[in-house]
Amino acid sequence: MKKNSNIEISALRVFSAVSDADSLTQAAERLGITQSAVSQTIKQLELQTETQLVLTRSRPIKLTPSGQVLKGYADNLINDTKRMLVDVREASGTGNLPLKVGMIDSFCDVAGLQFMQQVKPFTSKLALRTGLVSPLTQALLSRDLDLLITSDPIDEHPELRRLPLLRDPIVMIVPNHIAKGEDVTPAWLAENVPFVHYNRQSRLGSLTDLIARRLNIELNASYELDSTQTLLRFVQSGQGWALTSGLCLVRYPELLEGTKVISLTKGANARYLSLVYRNNELGDWPAKIADICRSIYTDDIVTQMADISPWLDQQAFSINELPAI
Repeated sequence: MKKNSNIEISALRVFSAVSDADSLTQAAERLGITQSAVSQTIKQLELQTETQLVLTRSRPIKLTPSGQVLKGYADNLINDTKRMLVDVREASGTGNLPLKVGMIDSFCDVAGLQFMQQVKPFTSKLALRTGLVSPLTQALLSRDLDLLITSDPIDEHPELRRLPLLRDPIVMIVPNHIAKGEDVTPAWLAENVPFVHYNRQSRLGSLTDLIARRLNIELNASYELDSTQTLLRFVQSGQGWALTSGLCLVRYPELLEGTKVISLTKGANARYLSLVYRNNELGDWPAKIADICRSIYTDDIVTQMADISPWLDQQAFSINELPAI
């Protein structure tokens, strides 16, 4: 292979993807190229730097000390290139960038269309992906997404920054025939009525368990479900009670007939959505898009929550900082 001292930014992107992957095959899939092309790029970089950079036979892939040094430079150059494109396009007066956005289903169902309508004019191409929190987070880290609207806290990742967006209150939903009877508290329900639980592997499922611990109750979970729609149907049919969020109520208002939505007044009973993006990329676009999301939530979605239960507009609001919990 011919030695060439000029290292291209495209080769550094391949190297960065390899360093973040478990294998060359995984890196190739994320980049949308063949494994052979990935291998050739790494070999060319090692020829140019005159040292081994990657231990490809280890699982997961590991970088050599030289590879770690190159990784730092590569990430900085990739970020600088992105910032350069943002600045140049903004200086031209268009400011239009291609943008790949990830969004959790519960937000997309009620805000996705408005989001697309308001953001699309400022982009050359806008792509939207929905799904579960964990794979969307991985897609952001692997550069398959530019921005992510998520309820995942993503604890202090060095490459990521977070802009808080909104407070989504957690509420009790109870069949009417139960809500009309006893003093309906979480403690009484936990002792006397079956609980309809979100899948514990989901973000809402794990948050449900956290709130139960805060309330010092043990949930008698007879059902564990993936779908908010199915969960609300089970409550509507009298199978039990559940905890869900304000956004989830707005998604399926037709499934609330025959039920009562009851406030959880004790503790920080909410989930918080944020916009997450890679550090030092996209200029001020993340802040602009965060403002759009907050506006959609405050002006439209919270109003729909208040139509369901008037007190919800006191618990659902946009935020600029996460509370200390």
